[in-house]
Amino acid sequence: YEETGIKCRFTSVLGVRHTHGSQFNRSDLYFVCRLEPIPINDDGDVPLPVPQEGEIEATCWVDFKEYRDMVYSEDPKVGHPMMKHIIKIVEQSVDNDIQKTIVSSVVPGRKPSPVYHAAIQSESS
Repeated sequence: YEETGIKCRFTSVLGVRHTHGSQFNRSDLYFVCRLEPIPINDDGDVPLPVPQEGEIEATCWVDFKEYRDMVYSEDPKVGHPMMKHIIKIVEQSVDNDIQKTIVSSVVPGRKPSPVYHAAIQSESS
């Protein structure tokens, strides 16, 4: 579940922001992921979002165009510079998402782990 109580399937990482000295003078990693809601029935219905108490104040489904307009708003209380980049990635295609590859470890007994990276143009190397 993500912060709205909706079961989702992870598809990919769209972007990562890393800052130092943020809240409590700590580093902060902020991931934006592409998720697909998992329907609750055979008709493809998805439940209404419910805000996670203590995490977010309100939730609702927003049409992509409406969200894009908010992100690109000139109003500094509404516009969002980082999400402008994420929207560009979403509008280009799924092929531009950060890819996930499971790789084996060189450490004996360690489980394979995911590596997130830009799309690889050629597997010949």
